[in-house]
Amino acid sequence: MTASCWKSFPCSKLNICLDTVLLSGQSFRWKKNNQGEWLGVLSNMVWRVKQTDDRILFQVYGEKKDVSTCADTDKAKDNLYLKQIDYGRNEKQQSEFIFSQQKTACSSSSSNVKLVETLTKVENKAEENLDKTCGKEISKTVKDLRKHCGVVKKNSKSKNKKSDAFLRKGLLQGSTCNHSIEDGLGSLESQPRVLMDSLTDDTCMWQSHLLEDYFQLNVNLEELYQQWSSKDPHFHQVALNFYGIRILRQDPVENLISFVCSSNNNISRISSMVEKLCSNYGTFIARVDEIDYYTFPGFSDLCENDVEAKLRKLGFGYRAKFIANIAKQITLEKGEHWLKSLREKSYTDAKAELMTLPGVGAKVADCVCLMSLDKPEALPVDTHVWQITMRHYMAKLQTTKSLTPKLYNEIGDFYRELWGPYAGWAHSVLFTADLRHNKDRGSVDGQTKLDSKKRSIKSQDLKEKTLKKSK
Repeated sequence: MTASCWKSFPCSKLNICLDTVLLSGQSFRWKKNNQGEWLGVLSNMVWRVKQTDDRILFQVYGEKKDVSTCADTDKAKDNLYLKQIDYGRNEKQQSEFIFSQQKTACSSSSSNVKLVETLTKVENKAEENLDKTCGKEISKTVKDLRKHCGVVKKNSKSKNKKSDAFLRKGLLQGSTCNHSIEDGLGSLESQPRVLMDSLTDDTCMWQSHLLEDYFQLNVNLEELYQQWSSKDPHFHQVALNFYGIRILRQDPVENLISFVCSSNNNISRISSMVEKLCSNYGTFIARVDEIDYYTFPGFSDLCENDVEAKLRKLGFGYRAKFIANIAKQITLEKGEHWLKSLREKSYTDAKAELMTLPGVGAKVADCVCLMSLDKPEALPVDTHVWQITMRHYMAKLQTTKSLTPKLYNEIGDFYRELWGPYAGWAHSVLFTADLRHNKDRGSVDGQTKLDSKKRSIKSQDLKEKTLKKSK
């Protein structure tokens, strides 16, 4: 099936390393091909994603959803740039996100009229509490960008003033998410043999927003790494070799059922079970590279009386009963919107409600809270985390024989106190580094892992390379 042409947005590997994150046991639907591209399903579409040192590029296959299906009114459509305000962005993060989209849009000469209309609405929402001392260099850059875009009339002084203020705000804050003004003025030309869609197109903007939301790029990961490293010497050593690891923001239904399948299981088998669920109960999306892709089934699709028996035949074992009963309980008693509504509840309340479901214990509940319900403090404790904690943090665990609920909570509270409100994200870095395939990755030509000094140089080189490209 033919995909849309390649689109991209600026993103450093220090901000997200796809090769590590998509193989970290968070989601089980991404596969890497021989060309180094990742293919997976997101929002009922098939995505092909790849990464350079400073950009993420993507193609989309399947039904091209018109923006009107996501927004019923023209007002909602005009506010596409503001879509992610609902996802917990503060004003500073939202400004960074909008500004990066504006610069990318300005690199295209098309749809400028629409761009003006949309940006005017965005600008009206931006507070003009700017640093009065912003220098001539920023003022000149704002002027150059407006000239490059050709979207502001020279005789519109009031609009120029508001636009300048908004652009300055983005310039003053944009450095925290690795965006620079040069990305909008010319870096698209540096991508050879890649045809870029204009992100001023509604569908392209919507797709870009979906991917950025899925990767939670509004969260400043480099700043978090610095905070965690300053508090935790062991984290600092691990982070030198495992940078760009962040939590995916997944669909709660897929996330819940996938981690019910994870009980006493490994990543390969979990992935196989998830694909069986999709091919047997999902809806066909597209055939890409000789592989058929399906949507993940909803709870109502798993409510038939024969679901448990069929899943057992497919190799789900005792998990089949849990999946069937969860689907029935949520569909018949709680309603289809119940699970997503837990995003609005506190971490403690959301976890408690999840644990009322059959087959959902503390670890599965924490995985769902962390990876799909916007609870960054949630911290799943499994065998990997138990062993990491015993080796590096809590020596007393060596005398314990089992992970009791009390001890489970004690370990979680220990890390929340150590790492702060994004403890679940920090935990995922140590968890990912402890996976078998990543331990093997540390060995090169028979040598052991790079020593601390070499790993530090490697991380610094990548950072300097990224910064150089943004200048």
